[in-house]
Amino acid sequence: MNPLNKAQLREPLVKVLAILIITSLLLIPNAMIRELIKERSHRKSEVQKEVAIAFGPAQKVMPPLLRIPYTVIQIDDDVTVSSHGHLTRTAEGTVMDGYITTDIRRRSIYEVVTYDSEMHIAATLAQPSLEEFTETVRTYHYDQAHLIFGLSDPDGLSEESRITLDGQPLDLKGLSSFSTAGLTFVQTEAFAYEPGAALAVDAKLYFKGSQSLHVEPVGKQLKVTLQSAWQDPSFVGARLPDSHVIDDGFTSIWTTNQYSHSYPDHWHQDQLLSSSQNSFGVNLLQPITEYSKNTRSAKYALLIIALTFGLFFFFEIMLHIRVHPIQYILIGFALTVFYLLLLSITEHWGFDKAYVLSSVATIALIVSYARHVLKRLKPTLILALLLTGLFGYIFVILQLQDFAMLAGSLALFAILSVVMMLSRNVNWYDLHPTETQVTRHA
Repeated sequence: MNPLNKAQLREPLVKVLAILIITSLLLIPNAMIRELIKERSHRKSEVQKEVAIAFGPAQKVMPPLLRIPYTVIQIDDDVTVSSHGHLTRTAEGTVMDGYITTDIRRRSIYEVVTYDSEMHIAATLAQPSLEEFTETVRTYHYDQAHLIFGLSDPDGLSEESRITLDGQPLDLKGLSSFSTAGLTFVQTEAFAYEPGAALAVDAKLYFKGSQSLHVEPVGKQLKVTLQSAWQDPSFVGARLPDSHVIDDGFTSIWTTNQYSHSYPDHWHQDQLLSSSQNSFGVNLLQPITEYSKNTRSAKYALLIIALTFGLFFFFEIMLHIRVHPIQYILIGFALTVFYLLLLSITEHWGFDKAYVLSSVATIALIVSYARHVLKRLKPTLILALLLTGLFGYIFVILQLQDFAMLAGSLALFAILSVVMMLSRNVNWYDLHPTETQVTRHA
């Protein structure tokens, strides 16, 4: 092989190596942008916590429990020792109907979902006779019986809340000493309880919160219905709804029984109660947040940069032109700045608008620059069309969740197939035949 042919052989290999090095170096600023996305996402989480403190956190609700105080008197060596406790009873059956009215609170450039909830609770506490629980040293104070309701943050409970027992109103009288599952309990005023009587509890609780509403199941039978005009619910927790409808809002229904949690039907010693975490409910957040979309978009940076560089290299081969490594670097910087534009515009106008604006600006910049590099109109138009298709397809993939990997794999396979078909007749040993002929003739 003569020296000229060796040079012709080395030229495409050197160019490919240069492109690979440039691509690898461009991943450094891309990694920095991904860290910036994490930082901005963390900042949004902090703002959400600040709003939650000011307005109300995510709420979790537990159905009503019956509490009856008792006194234990023990005599040991002629010394009388008394202690106190509560018998706690769960409901036989509870129906909870909640309606959630959402609102968007803004702080700086961030948005936080808040809500006001109206929770209607109807419960039956069919307490059997206490004789089976009675010990010779335990005295129950039936006249001090009361109900308790669990909330994550009772500070968000409205004074408009109303509770009735067998049709008679009961007032709320502050916080209970009982706590479980991360809940704080509010208790009603005391009432006289008749041993063995069934109690019909009807409550309307009005409270505010943010981001999510969960229910902690307890009792033998529980039915929960949540409704809202919010169109992007995410059902989460220990169990999914038995049925749900999402159409201009959502309606979801859960049913549980005594096997759905670890709470007993009654207990005497609160400290021995095993706190269960079997809550379920709804998150009032979109499944894919704006920052997670930015993160997913940044993960496709290598694909976009590699395919764009591949287009220019392919034009070099097919059109017998030369693109300098500096020009590849400038094009790579334009593609990198795309992600910075995407993040900054997203925080103000949302991801979809930001993607369109950033894509149009980036494609226009690269195509206008390539017009002077390629020297011809037709390949420039082809480049514009291919870049538009590439950015458009990436946008479609970002909207998908379950099929994103499948769509991406099919796209890569299709692109590789096209490149192999178009380049199958390329003579890689003689990429510049005209120059070769001129040299040999001289």
